[in-house]
This record gives sequence, structure tokens and C-alpha cells, in this order.
Amino acid sequence: MDVDKKKDFFSTDKLDKYVKKKREDIVNKNRKLNREESIMKKRKEKLTVISNDLEEKYVSETNLQEDNLNFKGQLLTFDFGKKLSVIIKIRKLLSIEKNPPIQEILDSNILPILIQCIEEETDVQLKFEIAWIITNIASGTSEQTYELIKCGAIPVLIKFIQGNNENLPSQCVWALGNIAGDSSKCRVHLLNTNLVNVLLDQIRKNKNLTFLRNAVWTLSNLCREKAKLKKIDNSLIISELSKLIFSEDSDILTDVCWALSYISDGSSVIIQGIINSGMLNRITELLMHKDTRVQTPALRTVGNIVTGDDFQTQAVINCSVLPCLLTLLNSNKKSIKREACWTISNITAGNISQIQATIDSKIFPTLISLLESSELDVKKEAAWAISNATTGGTKSQIDYLINLNSIPSLLKLLDSTDVRIIKVILEGIENILEIGEQSRLFNCKNAYIAAIEQAGGLEKIENLQQHENDGIYENAIKILERFFGAEDEFLSEPKILKKNLKNLETISQIPECNFTINE
Repeated sequence: MDVDKKKDFFSTDKLDKYVKKKREDIVNKNRKLNREESIMKKRKEKLTVISNDLEEKYVSETNLQEDNLNFKGQLLTFDFGKKLSVIIKIRKLLSIEKNPPIQEILDSNILPILIQCIEEETDVQLKFEIAWIITNIASGTSEQTYELIKCGAIPVLIKFIQGNNENLPSQCVWALGNIAGDSSKCRVHLLNTNLVNVLLDQIRKNKNLTFLRNAVWTLSNLCREKAKLKKIDNSLIISELSKLIFSEDSDILTDVCWALSYISDGSSVIIQGIINSGMLNRITELLMHKDTRVQTPALRTVGNIVTGDDFQTQAVINCSVLPCLLTLLNSNKKSIKREACWTISNITAGNISQIQATIDSKIFPTLISLLESSELDVKKEAAWAISNATTGGTKSQIDYLINLNSIPSLLKLLDSTDVRIIKVILEGIENILEIGEQSRLFNCKNAYIAAIEQAGGLEKIENLQQHENDGIYENAIKILERFFGAEDEFLSEPKILKKNLKNLETISQIPECNFTINE
């Protein structure tokens, strides 16, 4: 989720029953704050054999300025024991939890020597220790991580993840995962190599659980770079993920779902590929997984898929996703409730039968309850879900929503300071009133006007004539003119009044001056 991209409503006929209002993403800051996602970008292997207090003592007793010269000399020695000893010492320094001296090590210019050693030496332990050092350097800043690329570490790491040793390939793929998790710049560099093909090949061959966990995590980080992945055969990635998704390991499942969520974001072609792979039932099952680390990206993936066309949305509904979403609306985690509402909003933006399926699943009473009592972020998404249903819904479906007492709950959000949500509510109210106009054919009366007036809606909409946002002002005027019989002349006064008040404020700031003109 780099984006604050809720798509604007399509400017189509309000009575078009198949209009679909789609939003590409949830608010950017909320995506960035998802702990489940951010914690997986980079991982540092810690020095677990000593406590934090001993770590500080260990570093304080190491004179880096003096030792850096010794490091270089000992790395160049022909004495294998001394070389291995200094490499282990460097690894321990970089494995501490607090303020590891990554920059000091880089400034000592020993990184090229270490990369040469891992490539040329034959001892597996020495190679493993250097791979560990590279992993921890890659857990540093972007500038520090990019030094690994500049020093030629990538081809070496890719080479060694294809080895037969039990530990070295896992450590090398961990290092590559940290590099992939660092930045778009690093991912683009990695995707310009043969890393994806090598990873997929090794995932197919390797039964080592540690390697598989690290490899799938690295693949998921690479999938963040959606634009670049278009140049790679996405079908190969989807094919492999469709097998891994049946794993029983929570770590693997978590990263498989994150990978799917990244590649499915905004691409109808990839969405169709995921549907064709036969994964939808399994993804839906994972919505009910006991581990919220799995639930969260599975939900994000489902949410992305239902931003597709009506056929793609229906494919998800056919997997019995709606009962799962109802359960998630009652989650203890705000982020899950919010994304469940977001997913539902893209289902209710569908056709009449998809809105009816949502009604039949008894989801709307819970949405209205969330409008009343949940956190503001959740309320906003619940409002979208209800408002979207008013766009494509029939009169009987609108009657259902009104009988659930949804109008008062929606109207309360007109007091919000969020411009976007006010516009969403106003459009929902307009949609309801537009459907109500159909009843004039039978009794010359819009059946929904009274419901909105009784809930205090008329007063709230009138107050919005004074709103500083022109779009909200214009929407309020439009509703009042169209449905409440207000005259143009009367409605134009508030905006003129606002301008006149500003002029009066300016005039009031000018001191009175009494001039006497002598003729």
C-alpha cells in the first residue's frame, strides 16, 4: 500500500445499476503503519549468545579505529586461522542489537576483501560467516545496503543460494531478502539479474524449511516492485505460489499471501491469473487462519481481487468469502476490521446480485454498528461500503438499508472534518433520494425525504452550504435544490453571504476616519 488513491466515483448516471466505484488502495499512512508488513522488510541476525549489556561492553572494549587496520591485514593473511578469527569478530560486532558499527566497517574498506574471500575460499564456515556479515550490513541504511551492490555482492550471493550446503544457501538468500526489502532501487537491480528464476528453481528443489522460509520471504519482497515484475513471466511466480499456499507453515503462508497482495494490486491481468490458478478457495480459507499474520495479507489479496471487474468479484463471492468477511468485521484488530470493510465496499460497488449477496450474508447490520461505535478509520470504510450499495442498489435494497436505520448513522459523519468522507455520505444520500423519486410514479411523494428529515439530515445538509470546500458546498446545494424544493435564489445567498462577510471583516479592520472638507 506509496498511495493515497481512493478512486473518485465514476461520473455516470446515478440509476445505472451496474456502476462500480473502485478504489485502488487504503490510505498510505495506514499501510505504512501495518506492523505485519513492515516487520518483514528487513531482518538482522542477532548475536544471541550475549545479553544487551554485554553487547555494549563488547563494542566498547573493541577499538575500531585500531582494529580496522588489523582487520584488513588479517583478512589478507595466508594464515587461515587468523582470517577466520577476524571474520567471526567482525560478524559479532555487526550482530549486536543496538547501533552496530556498520558504517565503521564500510569505512575501513574491507567489504571488497570479504566478498573476494567468500568467492575464493573453500571453507564453508568462513563463507557462512561472511554471508552473515553481508546479511547484517544489508539490515542497515539504504546507502549502506547499496554498497553491497556496488561491491559486487549480488552475483556471489545468487551463486551460493544454489549450493548443496544446508546453511550457506539459507544465509545468502536471507541477505538477498534484506537487499530486496530495502528500496525500489535495490529491487530493480535484483530484478535485472536472474534471481527470480534461480529462486523459483531452488524453491521447487529445496525441502529445507529454513531455506524455504527465507526464499519465499525474499520473493515476496521482490514482488513489491510490481512495475518491473511485468517484464518477468508472472505466470511462473503465480504457479509456484499456488503450490506454496498449501503449506502448513505460518511463516511461508504469510509471505506467500504478501507476495500475492503485491502482485494483485492494480492489475486485472494478474488478478485473472490468480483466479485461473485455482487459489481462490485456499486464499479464502486463510481469512480464517488462527494467525493474524496470515489473515492480514490474505485479506489484502482478496480486497485487491474484488477491485477487478464483476466477473472477478463474483469468483471471490462464489468461494463463500462473505461469511468470512462478516467474521473479520468483528476482529479485535482495527486494521483487519478496516480492510474487511474496504473489501466489502468493493463488493457492494458491484451489480445488483452482488449487493443482494451482501444483504443475504447479514453484513449490513454489522457495518451500521461499526458506523456507530468503531474507530474513525473503520467508520470511513464502512460508510464507503454502504454508500456504494446505494449506487447500484434497487429500491427494495435501499428500503432494506433504511429499515436497518442506516440513515442516522450515515448522517452523523457529515459532522466529520474529513472532506472525502463527507462527499461519500452526500453521494450516498443523493443516491437514496434519487431512487426515492421512483415512488413519485405511484403516490407523487419521495418516500425517503421524510426519513432523512426525521434524522436531522436536512439541517445538516443546509449547514454544509457554509463549508469551505466548494465541492461539498455544491453537492449540498444540488441535493437541496433537487429534492427539498429550495429555490436557486435562496440557495445562492450563503455563498454570497460568505464573500460579503469577508468583505465586512476587511472593512471592519479599517479605522473610522471623519474628514472635514473645506470648500
